[in-house]
Amino acid sequence: MREHIELSELKSEIAQQPVSLLFVKMANCSVCDATFEKTKELLKSYPQIEFLVASIERIPSLSGEFLIFTAPTILLFMGGKEVFRQSRIVVFGDLERALQLSVEAH
Repeated sequence: MREHIELSELKSEIAQQPVSLLFVKMANCSVCDATFEKTKELLKSYPQIEFLVASIERIPSLSGEFLIFTAPTILLFMGGKEVFRQSRIVVFGDLERALQLSVEAH
């Protein structure tokens, strides 16, 4: 897991990885903190998925680039293409199902 501070670097890493999960958070967001910890714990079972983290305050252009309107937002990418998204309220059963499918597909 690595927190990115530049949009170009983040986009490049997403494009290079077969499967990656981007977690977008905001400062002083208790929902973000709780969701981040649960997501981090879940991804321990999926070491083949690259875990990327970005803050909307550090990279304001994330909003426009990925059409993110709230935090937390979780984006799952396969081959650089978005295949799954959840914002604000994360249903971890759906997220885990998407992770399983992405790993099986690759």
